[in-house]
Amino acid sequence: MTKILVTTDLSVASKAGVRFALQVASQQQTELIFFHCFQALIPTTVQHHRLETALKRQTKSTLLKLEKFIAGVLRTSRFKPGKYRCAVLEDLSPDSAILQYAQENEVDFICISTRGGGQLLKLMGTHTGRVIERSSIPVMVVPHTYRVKKVESLLYATDLEQVEKELNVVCRTAQNLQAAVDMVHFYYAPDEKQEAETLFPVWQKRFPLLRRMRLEAHQMDDDFAHQMEKNVQKLKPGLVVFFTHPKTNWFNKWFSPNRSESFSYITKVPMLVYRKGAK
Repeated sequence: MTKILVTTDLSVASKAGVRFALQVASQQQTELIFFHCFQALIPTTVQHHRLETALKRQTKSTLLKLEKFIAGVLRTSRFKPGKYRCAVLEDLSPDSAILQYAQENEVDFICISTRGGGQLLKLMGTHTGRVIERSSIPVMVVPHTYRVKKVESLLYATDLEQVEKELNVVCRTAQNLQAAVDMVHFYYAPDEKQEAETLFPVWQKRFPLLRRMRLEAHQMDDDFAHQMEKNVQKLKPGLVVFFTHPKTNWFNKWFSPNRSESFSYITKVPMLVYRKGAK
């Protein structure tokens, strides 16, 4: 059973991530953990020996708020979860709390909604970008404008490095969702294109879910986000998949803060971000 940690700050914008997780759970056997990080508001006048009691009281109150929030989303969703639970954690750093809880509970994916508003992948302030950078666990990034629909295909954006290893990961996810896989690569030189065209039949034979490949010349006068968005509009995937790492050229070239922010807010399609070397 896949286990997804679905984060929420209890805002309207975060409902998109909850709905996406519910939809994913309807396509495969999935356990959902709805998670909220909060900061305790304890008056300075509270005596030290009563701090623990005050924190427990606020934790219980926050958990009830989360459960009420999730119940409200469930009432308006056509997808009903199987196994799920709600969890809260008091921490001054939401991104650290998310990563800590995800590691301790051995989740397979982290699901986060974006808010928009012109800052990098904003969640509970500006924490989503740091979760992506620091997480060894794949992160689903769901635009706040997302409207639920069945995931029938995945669009895998590749730099043509470790293609077979990454296709193995992508196709495993696609198989769980009973979805097809498309590839897209933005090339700089003709020999890159020729190599990919030669290898595509080999990849397709090894990975039956691989349906088609788009090879686009990188336009120096256009940014990656807009080029990627054009392919999203043409291929209409249910999920766009990236492999990235903060210390790789791929991260710096394609997933820089400006570009990832731009793509996140242009597209209405969720992103799934794996770390390079994911198995």
